[in-house]
Amino acid sequence: PMNGAPRDAAEPAPVWERPWSLEEIRKGSQSWSLASDAGLLHFLQEFSQQTISRTHEIKKQVDGLISETKAADCRLHNVFNDFLMLSNTQFIENVSMFLYSIKLVLQTLVLSLAVVWRSDLTFWQV
Repeated sequence: PMNGAPRDAAEPAPVWERPWSLEEIRKGSQSWSLASDAGLLHFLQEFSQQTISRTHEIKKQVDGLISETKAADCRLHNVFNDFLMLSNTQFIENVSMFLYSIKLVLQTLVLSLAVVWRSDLTFWQV
């Protein structure tokens, strides 16, 4: 009330002390008053606060997505590195196998030459 006495909890707030609904704003647009301005102001303040709160929530979600994306990027690079190490290991194994094959070929060649050489010696000694 106007005299400063506390208002009953069941008694609704005067129209100038509460945010107006969109319907009230539409209806009141034909006979706008200072109370309409106050109701619109409260509506806009409440709308602004809700927008700011929602924006903060979205920012937190985006920050979480950024963190998850960075973690996924790190895991992806780790997988690439694992594949590169595997590729290098496979290359080394292939080179080792190649060198082993060359060793076997050379041993076979040496043995063949020794057999031929001995047979040549035998032939010439006769």
